[in-house]
Amino acid sequence: MRKQGMHGKTNFGCLFLTLLLIAGGYVGFKFGRVYLSQYMFDRKMFELTGDVADDWKAKAFPSNSDIAHAIMEEAQRHSVDITYDDIEIDRDPKVVSINVIWEGDIVLPFYTYHYSFYFDHEREFKY
Repeated sequence: MRKQGMHGKTNFGCLFLTLLLIAGGYVGFKFGRVYLSQYMFDRKMFELTGDVADDWKAKAFPSNSDIAHAIMEEAQRHSVDITYDDIEIDRDPKVVSINVIWEGDIVLPFYTYHYSFYFDHEREFKY
């Protein structure tokens, strides 16, 4: 007894579903990579702001350029494409504030998505 099968025909439903899954995975990878970098960089900025707040005598970070240099190192480590112009550091007698702007594009075959992230962390000095 012979089974009834497809005999070399293409099942377009399965082909369409496979292509849809591949396209979804590609888009998810492109967006996921950027948003994961954003999350990791945001956590590092929070930690760095706390480190600067703990260093109220300014031994580890004597100037704002030292803080900006530490931010640029973290940005490079997390593939965040920023310049020194995107960093704003303000030290008051009681508060340290670090603001960073990161803008870029996610380029897909038929669409370009522009993203803009703003990292704003403020901590009080611990005397």
